[in-house]
Amino acid sequence: MRKGIVLDEYGDVKVTVVRDAQGLITQGLVLGGSDYDHVALIIESNKGDFKDYPVLGIGEQYLKSVGRTAELRADVQAQLGLDGYKADIQVSSTGKLVIDVE
Repeated sequence: MRKGIVLDEYGDVKVTVVRDAQGLITQGLVLGGSDYDHVALIIESNKGDFKDYPVLGIGEQYLKSVGRTAELRADVQAQLGLDGYKADIQVSSTGKLVIDVE
C-alpha cells in the first residue's frame, strides 16, 4: 500500500489541525494509505489534467457509451499500469466499475 496525503470525500486535502499548548498549529495534513485516492484520481481525470503525465486519465470518454465494456476495462488497466498498479477490472451487471488493485 502506498502512503501519502489522504483526500477527503470531496477530493480535497484532508486536514486535521493539532495545536500545541500555545495554540500554534503543529500538525495538519493527514497521511495514510493513498491507493484509493490514486486510483480514483486516475479514473476521474481527463487526459491532459496531469501536466507531467498528459496521457494519464480516463475521464468522461466512456459515459453513455454502449458496447465498449472491453475497451473500458483495457483502458483502465493500461492507465493504472502507468502508475505502477496491477489491477483486476470488472464491470458489474449494473454497469459499475469494480477495481481490485495490487
